[in-house]
Amino acid sequence: MATGLSLSSTSNLTNGQRIMIASAKEAFEPAAPDPDLIENERIPTGVKQWDISTYARLTDAQALTEGVDLSSVQQLATNTLQLTPAEHGILVTLSNRLIRRQGDSSVVTVAGRQIGSSLRRRMAKDVISLYDGFSKSIVGAGNAMDITHFRGAAAYLMTDNNSSFGPAPMPLHAALHIEQISDIISDLSDPGTVVSSRFGLSAELTTRWMRGSDKLYGIPIFHSGNISIDSGNDAKGAIFASEALYMVIADDADVTEEDDNSLRAREYGIFQEWAEGERADPHGVEVFSDAEATV
Repeated sequence: MATGLSLSSTSNLTNGQRIMIASAKEAFEPAAPDPDLIENERIPTGVKQWDISTYARLTDAQALTEGVDLSSVQQLATNTLQLTPAEHGILVTLSNRLIRRQGDSSVVTVAGRQIGSSLRRRMAKDVISLYDGFSKSIVGAGNAMDITHFRGAAAYLMTDNNSSFGPAPMPLHAALHIEQISDIISDLSDPGTVVSSRFGLSAELTTRWMRGSDKLYGIPIFHSGNISIDSGNDAKGAIFASEALYMVIADDADVTEEDDNSLRAREYGIFQEWAEGERADPHGVEVFSDAEATV
């Protein structure tokens, strides 16, 4: 899955624009994994609407009797998610004096990295906003998440749960606030010692969870650095199948460069279109729990 800035051609760009887009692509923040955890698709720039079809599963096949007609005929039911890409962007002004002092390529590189981080955070926050839309929610305000909650969410997603979509398909992901992850680790650990042997986990494992390197009940855990904490010190993360959420991203970013003679500065801008939405509600679980810092 590829998310972020993309250009089909750079032949018509200035050197400054090339540096800007290259730096922006490199700067995408590691603490913003959310867009990469969901299904996404590149679409041509300028597309006004993108339709994604979802098919409800059929009922179980019937046992047949020789010489008896199959009387039950099923129809394939289709649900359509319609996404309308919206434009997002950022404009940065670099003074001519700053450019002279720092060097053209150096200051443009720094600005490009900052722009890339800004766009990535906006994209991640748009995905995070979808977590609150899942009908199934666990834990609850003011309560700490523990291993039982995580196991319950995994069981819900991996079983039928009376869903017309059936069990959630792999891969599954957990995108959580760091304090929610800390609560899980605390529940698995003896305070100040090693992780409880009853789960067969090592102390080293806990340091890698937030990067999705290891799994709990087969589900990798990611630290989502853009999940906010509300006034009650609670946060909303999620455990979900990739196909539960969907994002479309315009194939080309628009990179602009313009001199402002009266301001004695140069303006750089990067603009891109994307949209996101919920595709399969039963295949996601909101994690609404305490995220108050322990220090």
